[in-house]
Amino acid sequence: MTSPPEIAVLVVDDDPMVRRGVTDIFGATTDIRVVAGVDDGDQVLDAVATHRPDVVLMDLKMKRLGGLEATAALMTLAAPPKVIAMTSMDLDDVVTASIAAGAHSFLRKDEAPETFHQAVRVVAAGNTLFSLESLRELVGRERRPVPATALRSLTPREREVLIELASGATNGEIAGRLYLGQTTVKSHVSAISTKLGTRNRVEIAIEAFRAGVVV
Repeated sequence: MTSPPEIAVLVVDDDPMVRRGVTDIFGATTDIRVVAGVDDGDQVLDAVATHRPDVVLMDLKMKRLGGLEATAALMTLAAPPKVIAMTSMDLDDVVTASIAAGAHSFLRKDEAPETFHQAVRVVAAGNTLFSLESLRELVGRERRPVPATALRSLTPREREVLIELASGATNGEIAGRLYLGQTTVKSHVSAISTKLGTRNRVEIAIEAFRAGVVV
């Protein structure tokens, strides 16, 4: 049986203890390897060019160039890596901004090692992993309503997919729950994203919470 391909990870954080700790978190895994670590956002583009990571774990607040700006710079690449924003205990508006800049998911730095493992695997596979409690907190800080016309444009099946996606379900899980093929689920997610004006799954989930589709 062929082993799954190894997931290469770049850790970006200005605290050397955090970089060491995150690296150690993946030491016990056989499918995830930290290929490099850098201490500021202005080193990210060069590190990505050199090490070709699949996933970047990005601190949001650094001394010279923050994670928000570094994420936006990565998204200008032809084939950017997936980005997981790392934040401290208190979520703030910069997390929402990082998602808007192109981050695929976010993690609190105090999450359990297993959550880091799962997040990297899920994001590398093109899905996302987030805490529903964290999403509720983010939405509570920014109560921008979703246009009613955007919601009305969703088909009944798209609305079902939206509810499942907002719960953090992967495409495979949505397919199993709704008895759909994964290709069909991908098509629905793409249509939902277009209609809601979002760029990734976390933004879709945030819009679902804002609209009251999920609570």
